[in-house]
Amino acid sequence: MSESIPTSTPKPTPTASWYERSAWIVVSAVFLLLAWRQHQFVNQHAVNILFWDQWDFYAPLFREGSLWEIFKQQHGPHRQGLGFLLTDLLTHLSGWNSRWDAFGVSFVLIFAGLLGLLLARRCGARGISLVTIPLLFLNIRQYEMFVNASNISHGAMPMLLFMALLLCLFIERDALRLLAISLLTFLAIFTGFGIFVGLVIPMVLVVQMIQHWRQNEKQRALSVLLALVAIGAAWALFSVGYRFDPAVSDYRFPYEKPWEYFYFIAAMLNNFHGMQTQSLPVLIWGLTCTAFLGGLALFHGWRILRHGVLNERRSTVIFCLAAFSLIYGLNTAIGRVFSGWQEAGAASRYVTLMIPAGLAAYLHFATLNKAILARTLTIAYVCFLAYNTVELHTRDWRSINHYSEGRRAWKAAYLETRSEEQASERTHFQVYPAPVLGDRLRYLEAHRLNLFNSDAHP
Repeated sequence: MSESIPTSTPKPTPTASWYERSAWIVVSAVFLLLAWRQHQFVNQHAVNILFWDQWDFYAPLFREGSLWEIFKQQHGPHRQGLGFLLTDLLTHLSGWNSRWDAFGVSFVLIFAGLLGLLLARRCGARGISLVTIPLLFLNIRQYEMFVNASNISHGAMPMLLFMALLLCLFIERDALRLLAISLLTFLAIFTGFGIFVGLVIPMVLVVQMIQHWRQNEKQRALSVLLALVAIGAAWALFSVGYRFDPAVSDYRFPYEKPWEYFYFIAAMLNNFHGMQTQSLPVLIWGLTCTAFLGGLALFHGWRILRHGVLNERRSTVIFCLAAFSLIYGLNTAIGRVFSGWQEAGAASRYVTLMIPAGLAAYLHFATLNKAILARTLTIAYVCFLAYNTVELHTRDWRSINHYSEGRRAWKAAYLETRSEEQASERTHFQVYPAPVLGDRLRYLEAHRLNLFNSDAHP
């Protein structure tokens, strides 16, 4: 299985150097192609009108609140954090153009993908298999993040912060590494579903602290303890004013069919991999993927315990990725399973936060000791991703067109009638579940923002 990363690597032969350069050209070309396609998708389908949840989580912007109010804004079970500060900046630059939110999600995902490439390289992945990274991060199946209620804080910014944090594990200087980890964990806790990063990282730090203590490295153990205290303080600050909000009216726990929690996670992983039907073979595949993730977390967690966090940084990365995916998946299942695991588990918005699951699998495959096995598994995974995720299904396009055309039509109808009810009746579409937006629409009109900004793209 995988081993700790060597401190030095042999000098590459000319043939190896040529292969490495050629592989980087291919990987770069695929990355640029998928990034351009994503940009074009957003440009074609994003509409300049606030939609659904945006009317809610924009509340501190309507109130013209402070930066701290914006940062700590709670939406459903999470806070908005760093992603919402970026949203605030974009609103000031664009006149509240909702299309900029969608482009913001897109560009943050692109930057997260670039960090993902650096992380994969740092973990020892090489060659053409790195094409997996753009396939994971620029997966068009996350289209809901662009055409629905675009929220940079939900998944895109947590992925960027998570990749940056995992890269910090490779910093050699203890003080700098722990400072960076503490700061990024604080930001992750406050930013969308990065909240679960704040559960995974302390597990690693507790193990590291105990290992330093057992090796009689008391000063290093104390440094890790200080980082844990800082993360604990972040959690304490997060909890101030926090309210339990499952974001659905029919939430109940425990669910009367607890096995469906695992079905739900399986459906999330299947949808991430482009498998939408929930037939028995597909369900079994999803459950197998779920079990494999659990196996990755256990195996690499065992390596960390046996050899040490700092000696097994690659295993630490894979453990964190797998553990995050399982915790997020289980939390989502607990919060949504009663809505029907087949449909609810296949929501497009979950795809972004399943990226760590795919990345954990890829890094494990790519860094196996047996080169032939590693190459075979990574090529198979690349082909699987390319076949299933590069193109969308007819059902996906129906959903995309419903949101894009519906928002565009509602906007035109409202600008003509100045009536929420009439706009909804004419278009058979709603931008919010109830006609209660009067004050906010008047605010936007008075300041010539969002749909009332005639200079903005429709």
